[in-house]
Amino acid sequence: MGLVQNLTDFRASITELNQHISFAHQKYSSGSYKHQSKLREFIAESAFLRIYVAWETFVEKCFIDYLINEESINHNRPAKWAMPIDAKHANDIIIGNQKHMDWSNPETVRKISKIFFHQGYVFDSSLSSINSDLMDMKTIRNSAAHISSSTTSKLDGVASRILAISATNYSAYRLLFSIDPRSLSLAKTVLERYLDILDVTAEQIANG
Repeated sequence: MGLVQNLTDFRASITELNQHISFAHQKYSSGSYKHQSKLREFIAESAFLRIYVAWETFVEKCFIDYLINEESINHNRPAKWAMPIDAKHANDIIIGNQKHMDWSNPETVRKISKIFFHQGYVFDSSLSSINSDLMDMKTIRNSAAHISSSTTSKLDGVASRILAISATNYSAYRLLFSIDPRSLSLAKTVLERYLDILDVTAEQIANG
């Protein structure tokens, strides 16, 4: 039940964090916000950081579960080139001589998936299709986590490309809650589009 539980836990985390975001944007009957803009931004950006952590955690758990021969939701198991005795051993094998494994980087995950699984199993194909989105999310996460001239310029670059404008001094909050012109639904924000993408991809990975 590892993969089933991983998907359930991930979706539960997203639901909870969306509730925090909704709380931050509560309004009075007059239409004005109940919370000041700084608090709204703090809660929403903090929730986005946790969303990204939930995604990293999901990918890590699924990778390790498949490596220890857990069955997917659709009862599939990948051909694999390592035989760890348990989850801890699997994690040790993945890390090797490194200090840690960067589960936030889809390119790194895709690379090691080809080392441990035949043709990268579901990780290479699923993460490849959303690679640019995940890298943009990481840029937004970094900007929300700490502001510097480097993170600010990178965020403006992402905002300019996504929104098709010349973005200057954007915050993670401002970008995440902008309407995303790439979305088929006219009411979708950048954050809502990302959440849709993550949910679909998480299901693909868990289904195997």
